[in-house]
Amino acid sequence: MSRSSATAVTAESRRLLKQLISRSRRTSGVQFPPAFLRDDDGFDPPLSRILRGGQGGDVRLKLYLTMTLLAARQPHEIRNIPARTWAQVLGLPEPEVNGARRIGDALDFLAGMTLVRVAGGQGRPRDVLLRSPSGNGRTYSWRDGRYISMPLGFWANEWIYRLTGSSVALLLVLRDMRSNRQPTDPPWLTTDQKRRYGLSEATWTRATKELTDNGLLSVRRRPQGKDFDHRRLRNTYWVHTERLDDAASPPATPPQE
Repeated sequence: MSRSSATAVTAESRRLLKQLISRSRRTSGVQFPPAFLRDDDGFDPPLSRILRGGQGGDVRLKLYLTMTLLAARQPHEIRNIPARTWAQVLGLPEPEVNGARRIGDALDFLAGMTLVRVAGGQGRPRDVLLRSPSGNGRTYSWRDGRYISMPLGFWANEWIYRLTGSSVALLLVLRDMRSNRQPTDPPWLTTDQKRRYGLSEATWTRATKELTDNGLLSVRRRPQGKDFDHRRLRNTYWVHTERLDDAASPPATPPQE
């Protein structure tokens, strides 16, 4: 979709987003288990499945991340937020009608993936209960040994309006890749390692450019292999998480999803 910062993000969108952040009472990022991002058994993980479908994927991913931001405490439930309000929070055009419909479609999709349980409707707001981010339908929990977090600045500094869904997904992937590495030893991926995230080459290429253009990513070409081995040049990736602590400036030309 067109970047909402150019078309539909309003002062009301920003006010409601800040209200949700305050209502969540979070002081740090939102945590996700590795199983949300990657699958080592050859299946597509929830993150990549949410993203598929062009404009719909953008809405689904940002809605799911923002619902997870809000439902920070037991029982991880959200009540009485109308679809039009979610549409305003995400900066969707025509929030009263088309925007609300897109939110409804996104909720149905996420429920079909067993990431949420949805109840109600027919003239009243639908209640949402978060389920496991791994998509197995179990009780919500992000605790799985280690975890990957989306910094609070993603919402507080309005990066959610600046970035496309593809770039948001890759940002989470890069957070997973970075782990405990240092800038002097940035991570790189083999083809098989890359596949476990389930993102297409087109998504990877497009999102890499967008994150780089926004100062969130540095990509370098470095040789891999020991001194006497055949050495291949591979891309290394270093995500600048600290950049999310700065306000997201509006793009000169909004990118297309």
